[in-house]
Amino acid sequence: MRTLLRHTQTGSYFQGPGRWTDDPEGAYDFDSMDRAVRYIETWDLREVELAFAFSDPVSITMVAFNEAASRCLA
Repeated sequence: MRTLLRHTQTGSYFQGPGRWTDDPEGAYDFDSMDRAVRYIETWDLREVELAFAFSDPVSITMVAFNEAASRCLA
């Protein structure tokens, strides 16, 4: 499973600072939900959601992100 960030308005996936891609295969893999959430909070990203990419079968599941939910992870 790959842990990605997806921009809710454009549908693009985070690739790196200031870079987004439409291809989830080219997106940065945060390896864990905790690392992705810390990145969102550190850089105060807005309009993003967590995306989990599974390889067999190829599917992506999105989960809305909000600050209240991130507090539950702490």
